[in-house]
Amino acid sequence: MTVSGLSINNYQLQYQLLKPETDAADTGTQRQEIAGIATPASTPAAQQAPQQQDETSKQQEAFLSQLMDQMLANRIGLDKQKYDEIQQKIEEAQAEKDALQQQPQSPERDGKIAALDAKLDKLGKALEGLVAEANRNREAKEREKQAVNAVQQYQLTAASDKEPKLFL
Repeated sequence: MTVSGLSINNYQLQYQLLKPETDAADTGTQRQEIAGIATPASTPAAQQAPQQQDETSKQQEAFLSQLMDQMLANRIGLDKQKYDEIQQKIEEAQAEKDALQQQPQSPERDGKIAALDAKLDKLGKALEGLVAEANRNREAKEREKQAVNAVQQYQLTAASDKEPKLFL
């Protein structure tokens, strides 16, 4: 049975890529093997160069990783764009700090490193604040859902207390 040119077996293989593994085996190599199996099945030409397969599996892994990050961020209510911006600034500051640490020691270098440490601390606190805000928003939504459910349950109970009327 084919659906849009892809077989059900291919969908099952792709599902296995998304399924979390419970054993301690190297899941990265398992995902690459499954991606290698799934890729030729979905393309008309079954013969691809190994380099193309590696590139395709890397692209698939990167896409799946990005997708999982986005789904996790949506689940906890995190603003992914702000989170990514802060992470990028942290990486840039850390790279600059590492480059400065490779230079010979001088008072100017030490001052720059101290400023970068303060910037990294500030960015870390901003990241923690963003996650805390996401947690507060998620908890508020859960409380709102519980309140709505309680009201609905009360209304259902109140409606069942009424005596049924027969119209003849």
